[in-house]
Amino acid sequence: MITLLRKLFIKDYQNVHDPKVREEHGILSSVFGIVTNFILVVLKAAAAIILALPTGGFSVALIADAVNNLTDMASSVVSLIGFKVSNKPADADHPFGHGRVEYIAGLIVSMVVVLVAVELFKSSLEKAIDGTTQSYDIVSMVILGIAILLKLFQGYFNYTMGKIIDSPALKATSVDSLTDSLATTAVLVSAILTYTLNWGFLDAYLGMAVSIFVLIAGIRMIVDTSKPLLGEAAKKSFVQDVVDYAMTHKGIQGVHDVLVHNYGPNKSFISFHAEIDAKMDILEAHDLIDNLEDGIRKKFDCEISIHMDPILIGDKATDQAKEKCLAVLKGLDEKVTLHDFRLVSGPTHMNMIFDILIPFESKVTLESAFEALKEAFKDNVPKVNFVVKMDRPFDE
Repeated sequence: MITLLRKLFIKDYQNVHDPKVREEHGILSSVFGIVTNFILVVLKAAAAIILALPTGGFSVALIADAVNNLTDMASSVVSLIGFKVSNKPADADHPFGHGRVEYIAGLIVSMVVVLVAVELFKSSLEKAIDGTTQSYDIVSMVILGIAILLKLFQGYFNYTMGKIIDSPALKATSVDSLTDSLATTAVLVSAILTYTLNWGFLDAYLGMAVSIFVLIAGIRMIVDTSKPLLGEAAKKSFVQDVVDYAMTHKGIQGVHDVLVHNYGPNKSFISFHAEIDAKMDILEAHDLIDNLEDGIRKKFDCEISIHMDPILIGDKATDQAKEKCLAVLKGLDEKVTLHDFRLVSGPTHMNMIFDILIPFESKVTLESAFEALKEAFKDNVPKVNFVVKMDRPFDE
């Protein structure tokens, strides 16, 4: 059904890397959320009114569930605006575009969920303190069953669409939908117990339980949607694809210090250092880097800047010194590596200049690496001085 909807409403629906196609996926998801949540609000409000007619007392759990769906509908409206605005072209004030608006929209959705959860908990607590009871009938239970199925499909729809276009906002919405389905299931269980065992006191307590459930989901959503805004690590697979592509170009000896800055799901700025033979003609090297930048820009739909690092190739002294330094570092931690290795020799001493790449999770420090290197080369003639700098990986 999802593929059918995409075919019906999205032209060229399979080309998800196209910003316009991606925007249309987001709009379709948002409209789907608005329509389905409106149906849920109407169904649950109708059930609450039917139950209240004989006694005048509204089910706090059912009303809480309906209000939750109402906030979901409002969130879908926010997401719709987010997808429209995020696809605006770059301008003088925002030279990298407006893609991060989508993350902000997801954060707003999350905050609304948390605020509603707090208010619903307060209302349910008041009902529990007052000792208010609630009854249910067959019609309300049928409506709750339909609502659960619709919410489950809504969650599946949003997750699938979010995965297709890699949208944090839609993935956050899918989590909210699945959480809502569990909350509604709890209300249905309470309704069945109330109907069969006359446990009318359960309604207020279940209202509190639903509120806590929604609160936890909202907090998780805030964490997930905040990560891209704070600057999360690039996907290792994406970084590896860029490196692999660069290494297919004759003349590129190595790639390191890959930085990926995210300005939206489809807008990235990449920079890295490319190692080339120091003996290569400077104009030839410049042409190589220009062609590589142009290829990456087209293949990965990004902005790109490459720094050239000239290295000596086939120099026996440099290769031996590099291998020995690398062996020392690997002895400390297999994940520690080095790059940009150079030797500057003199009559009384030599300088070994390089960068050490230490993963965040490693217990190795720049100081411990430095001490291990000094110990390994303490008897070397001529004397060795180390000029080292620590790097950190920028992928996940």
